[in-house]
Amino acid sequence: MNRKALLTGFAVIALGLIVAGGGLIYLQQTASGTDTLGTPSIPNILGPSGPYILAAPFPDVDDSYPVYRTVPPNISTEEIRRIGNLFNVSGEMKSRPSIGEVRIIDTSKDYTLLLFETNSGAFQYITLKAFPYATHRQPDLPSDEEARVIAMDYLKEHGLLSGDIHATGVSVGSSFVDGSAALGGAEYILTKLVIFVEEIEGLPVQNAGIGVAIGENGEVVAVSNSLREFDPKPVRDVKIITPELAYQRLSAGDVMIQPLPEDYDKIVVTNISLGYWMATQTEPQNYIVPVYVFSCNALWDGKSEEVFRYVPAVDPSEVQGLT
Repeated sequence: MNRKALLTGFAVIALGLIVAGGGLIYLQQTASGTDTLGTPSIPNILGPSGPYILAAPFPDVDDSYPVYRTVPPNISTEEIRRIGNLFNVSGEMKSRPSIGEVRIIDTSKDYTLLLFETNSGAFQYITLKAFPYATHRQPDLPSDEEARVIAMDYLKEHGLLSGDIHATGVSVGSSFVDGSAALGGAEYILTKLVIFVEEIEGLPVQNAGIGVAIGENGEVVAVSNSLREFDPKPVRDVKIITPELAYQRLSAGDVMIQPLPEDYDKIVVTNISLGYWMATQTEPQNYIVPVYVFSCNALWDGKSEEVFRYVPAVDPSEVQGLT
């Protein structure tokens, strides 16, 4: 089974993972293909990864919800430079059109990087201190609450925190296991990651958000923003499928992101909710549509872990008329 594990002498960094409404999505890949409207299509059925067991009530939902049009990202040199200047990153700009990526690498002060995604407007600011490093002591990190305040103040100062974006949790950003320590190794937390989620009409955005990595002495060492700009005026309301039908499609494997091969014994659905889906930051997207979120507890060999599954809440026929 593919598992994210800490091994002796092995360092782990979480910043590059996709920030989602319920947490971080690990070990998942995007289903192939989007339709011409830019709304994610239902992927080919690969089959469920283990039997699903329903242990949550179906939520009460409205018959229809608004759909929102995204604003095409500003990919001008001036805009990318402006974002770089927010983090004092300057230097040579390198464009990679084949993968929709622009980089600014600043070597004037150690090494800092701004990575900009032209298909979505998402960006990452990364310093060397965000990467794992070997150490024999625990760095002086702020408490979780202190980290939350530091991250919120930082985003406000940089104009990246609106009224609909709020912090949802603090987790390990990067860590190192000292193989020279006692049996099993001593794990040192190198950075903390504060996760921010946006809400649209009270529903959390899924598959996108803001992450702020905080290192020793409360220094912000990296920022990742995968939220897309959108027109706050809805295009129109669209009818959604029922939670019962969404669960049937989950059991059949009709999900937004297909999981990598797994060997779970069973997957217990512990909560069902609605959110708004933002496509993976490397992909274009024209419309933001509702999605069902299945929070689950996956079990295998006496172990368990939290996983999330996402099922389209809107049938393709409902969005064919959008222009």
